[in-house]
Amino acid sequence: MRRLSCWIFLLASASQALAQSYPSRPVRIVVPYSAGGGTDIVARALGQKLNDKWGQSVIVDNRVGASGMIGAEAVAKAPADGYTLLMATPPEIAVNHFLFAKVAYNPERDFAPITLVAVTPLVIATYPGVAAKNMQELVALAKAKPGTLGFATPGTGSTQHLTGEMLMAQAGIQLVHIPYKGAGQSIPDVLGGQVPLGIYGLLTINQHAKSGKMRILAVTTPRRASSAPEIPTLAESGFPGFDTSLWFGLLAPAATPKEIIAKVHDDVIQVLKLPDVKARIGEQGADIVGDSPAEFAAFIAAESAKYAKIIKEAGVKLD
Repeated sequence: MRRLSCWIFLLASASQALAQSYPSRPVRIVVPYSAGGGTDIVARALGQKLNDKWGQSVIVDNRVGASGMIGAEAVAKAPADGYTLLMATPPEIAVNHFLFAKVAYNPERDFAPITLVAVTPLVIATYPGVAAKNMQELVALAKAKPGTLGFATPGTGSTQHLTGEMLMAQAGIQLVHIPYKGAGQSIPDVLGGQVPLGIYGLLTINQHAKSGKMRILAVTTPRRASSAPEIPTLAESGFPGFDTSLWFGLLAPAATPKEIIAKVHDDVIQVLKLPDVKARIGEQGADIVGDSPAEFAAFIAAESAKYAKIIKEAGVKLD
């Protein structure tokens, strides 16, 4: 019994020492999308300040491809020592494993949640010539002309596409999904009226809305966006409980020691409170969250259940 107690004490001491010495070399934050995008900007905003705090280089590593799965797989298979982290978004953690027949990692089994960093709402936007100035009018228009109104998204299976499917199911309307290869490719068609509707991240088209070239009817999050508080939510517009978003969350490989997870979490929370970090992330139209690992895990579970239901009911599949 005394020997067992000694082993427990030694293990606890080793874990504490490991956390106290961490990090002793550069840390990598893998971003599964290209440089310059929202995920990359959020990761770099955090990485720069963690670099200063830790006295170690924090390197943002862009691993692009396969709807975020290349970067996510790289982290899932990395050593679980805290030196490889993932800045994740909904597709690679809560969506892709329901869309694709083969995914080389299991989001629930292979990652340890650290914190939900920030959330940015999606928006329902229209060409100004569309005869709908709010969601009620849009639903009425869609019911009067079923199957004729198209909505643009960055691609099949994207969070924007699944938001459209969820909207159609709740409103009892039929829109035509028009997928593009990225939001940027669809914007000219919506601005020109070739496609009447689009579902975008708020920041993506906010300037077009302010100039009057697009009309935003609603945001998709339960709360109004702090960067655009004048825009009503879908919940306020007759769709109670509607909640989809683009979010950014930090994760580590699953077996990463809890002491390191706790240290990274606590340091990230401190960084998120810095005014310049809040401003930089706020420029992305995002609201900072900074929750606990347990809360982030529960959030991921809820997101996964929500998107699994939408994908199944809409019959969305990708090879």
